[in-house]
Amino acid sequence: MASKAPQSASQLFSFAENANTADSSYHNPRIFLDLQIGGAKAGRLVIELFADVVPKTAENFRCLCTGEKGIGQKTGKPLHLKNTSFHRVIKGFMMQGGDFSAHNGTGGESIYGGKFEDENFTMMHNGAGILSMANAGKNSNGSQFFITFRKTEHLDDKHVVFGRVVEGMHLVQAVEKLETLDKDRPVEPVIISRCGEMELVQVEVTDDEAEEEVQAEAAVDEVAVVDKRRQEESGSDEEEAPSSKRHKKEKHKKEKH
Repeated sequence: MASKAPQSASQLFSFAENANTADSSYHNPRIFLDLQIGGAKAGRLVIELFADVVPKTAENFRCLCTGEKGIGQKTGKPLHLKNTSFHRVIKGFMMQGGDFSAHNGTGGESIYGGKFEDENFTMMHNGAGILSMANAGKNSNGSQFFITFRKTEHLDDKHVVFGRVVEGMHLVQAVEKLETLDKDRPVEPVIISRCGEMELVQVEVTDDEAEEEVQAEAAVDEVAVVDKRRQEESGSDEEEAPSSKRHKKEKHKKEKH
């Protein structure tokens, strides 16, 4: 028996590596860093960039991941994080990288030529996996950055937070455990072997599939209404569980970031 032909399709969005872009004006960009530890493939970090809060800082890092800006005006080196290292690892604090020219924490530059200003200090260093700009003082942002191992609120209003790790925190934790030499350099090199942007793509969903999802939501909502009625009848003060529609809205919001 022939399968039923799909009806007209609805459109959803998801992230994919190096795919054709859809309209991403309402989505913060995500980038990926593929890591090697001690010469062995370790896995991938996926990072959301806060382009909605610090667009200039986020764009600097996005371009350093794609390598699309060519050669640096000051260093004469490719503006690209590929094959660079996390040259500094401090347990209980952070892992620092981004020096594509000197590879020791003294080099690098921004895509804007040299250093650029502190955009704002709206976001805070409020936990592990926060992406922030390394600097040598006020308005001295280049290409170097760090990822926190835990809350580092003493850096608030001094370093510009511009992203967060959304996938691969186990890799961040693995790097924190590495033994280090003088100047906090890890014994086993931590290298960004590949990096780039995770772009939004359209995912086609048939009307039949969309209808099934709507029916499933309606069934869950009906159960929630019945549960609420029972609570009211029994005089229970238990807080009502959110409906499936609210869950879906929050899920889609997370996927867009």
